[in-house]
Amino acid sequence: MSKKTLKLNDLVKVDPFKTPEGYFEGLTNDIMRQLPDRVVESPKTINLWQQMQPWVYMAAMFAGIALMVKIFVGTPQQSMIKTLASEGIEVNSPSEIEEFYDYYDNRLAKLVYDDTFYSAGYSEISY
Repeated sequence: MSKKTLKLNDLVKVDPFKTPEGYFEGLTNDIMRQLPDRVVESPKTINLWQQMQPWVYMAAMFAGIALMVKIFVGTPQQSMIKTLASEGIEVNSPSEIEEFYDYYDNRLAKLVYDDTFYSAGYSEISY
């Protein structure tokens, strides 16, 4: 078997596809004749609900998220009552929680004041 190398220049350049004479001259008119007439559509009217619908859905989504957070996390007062109850402190209302923390804030402030004032070597001044 003999190997013959073909070169690109040796191949005959023949175009197998041919168009009829004057084909492209009348092509545009033929296509335009076959198309249906253009129908002008009137613009769609959008009512108020269709305009507000995305905003209403977004507000409902955020309300749902807030409700889920409140259900699963609870309010701070409820969680505080549970925390204090677990430590053995009986608290029945949010106002009692405020009183409890006010008492301990005042007590802590007095302890810090006494610690800094008396540790510096000052004596209590009485008037």
